Amino acid sequence: MQEINPDDLPKFEIPTSFLGKLFDFTGSGDGTRGFILGFVNQDGRPMIFSKSESQIVEMGLRKALESYLDEAQVLGFNPDDQ
Repeated sequence: MQEINPDDLPKFEIPTSFLGKLFDFTGSGDGTRGFILGFVNQDGRPMIFSKSESQIVEMGLRKALESYLDEAQVLGFNPDDQ
């Protein structure tokens, strides 16, 4: 069995096909599809992907995310709650 060196792993990128499928799973397809995806990449940097079918969907997603972040800031983050 081959030894794996965690410091020498190839750089991972979320496949475009996965993001396309995620987009397809959202909304009904009549101008209502969209998502905002936040994650930490392999290098520890925060990354954001966003795709929406219309400006109104994008605005709704942004507002929902703002509300979530405001609430999270007020309540504080406790990793033990996860």
